Amino acid sequence: MKRLLLSLTLSVFAISTSCKNEETVYICTGPKAEVYHARKNCRGLNRCNGDLKKVTLAKAIEMGRRACKICW
Repeated sequence: MKRLLLSLTLSVFAISTSCKNEETVYICTGPKAEVYHARKNCRGLNRCNGDLKKVTLAKAIEMGRRACKICW
């Protein structure tokens, strides 16, 4: 029974993690931009010197971006 519960818990965690990576985030394409944002109207994007681009969370992490401290 314990093994079944552990297996079920790990499966749910794996599914939720994979779904989160498909989540859409927003990045600034400016030369000094380092973060990704949960909302396109985040005040952290006010100083963006480039264009605003919509990407998946997995792509933003792959690009070396970190989460915005304001909107995450």
